[in-house]
Amino acid sequence: MKTVSICNMFRKVAIGLGLVAACTTLPACFGNKAPERSYFSIDYALSSQPHFAKPKYNSTLVIQSITSTLAYDRQEIVYRTNPYEFQYYWYRLWASKPRKMLNEIILGHLQYTNLFQSVSTTIEDRLPDYLLDVYIVSIEELDVSDKEWYAHMSLRFTLTRSSSSQPIWTYTFDAKRPVASNQPVYVVKAMSEMLSTELVKTFEALDQKLAEIEKSAPQNPNIVNASDDAAAGNQNNTNEMTFDDDRPSAYLTNKRSAD
Repeated sequence: MKTVSICNMFRKVAIGLGLVAACTTLPACFGNKAPERSYFSIDYALSSQPHFAKPKYNSTLVIQSITSTLAYDRQEIVYRTNPYEFQYYWYRLWASKPRKMLNEIILGHLQYTNLFQSVSTTIEDRLPDYLLDVYIVSIEELDVSDKEWYAHMSLRFTLTRSSSSQPIWTYTFDAKRPVASNQPVYVVKAMSEMLSTELVKTFEALDQKLAEIEKSAPQNPNIVNASDDAAAGNQNNTNEMTFDDDRPSAYLTNKRSAD
C-alpha cells in the first residue's frame, strides 16, 4: 500500500510541474496577452521605374522558379547578429513567404519594363523563348550592434533558352542598406528601396544581353521591330526607355524575438 501511495504522490507532483511548465510558455495563464503579430511586405511604386512604351524585343519569357534555402523559406523575418546564427521574429512576419512575395514583385516589374512581348509564370500553349530562374541568396536584417542595423538582400538570376538547358546569362546582386530606425518596419522599407534600385540594374544588364543575342541572330527581313526603325533614322517611332514623367533614362548604358 505504501508503494502505491508514494507512486501516486510522485505522479501528482509530476503532473503539477508539467502544468506549471506549460503555463510559463503561455502568457494567458498569468493574465498577460500574447504580442500581436505584424505582417510586412516589400513594396514600391512601379510608376517611378523606367520602361519602354512598347515591347522592345519580339520574344517571350516565363519566370520558371524562385527558390531559396530553407532558412529563408518561411514567413518569420530573419535577423542575424553574427555570420553563424539565424534568428527569427516570431511576431514580425512576411505577409507571404519571400519566394512567393518576390515572384509577384519581379513578375510585375518585368512586365512593366516592356522588354518582352509577354512575361508570365506559367507555360501555356507554346514554349516561351526564355526561362528565368531566381535564387534568394539572402533576405534579412543584419544587427551589427544595438544602434546599427542594415537591410540585406542578395538575389541570383539565371536566364536559359527554353530550347536548351544551358544558361546563357547569370546576374547576382548583393546589397546592404542602413535603416533609418531600429525597427523591423524600417528594415522592410529599406529593402523595398533597395530592391527597386537593384532590379533596375538587373534589367539593364538583361537588356544588354538580349541586345547582344538579337545582334548576333540571323535577321528576318519580314520582321520589323523598334530597333530597326531607329537604325533607319525614323525619329518619330523610337522606343526609348522613359520614366512616367518623360525623363530620358540611362537604362541602356548600365549592376527576434518579440519586441
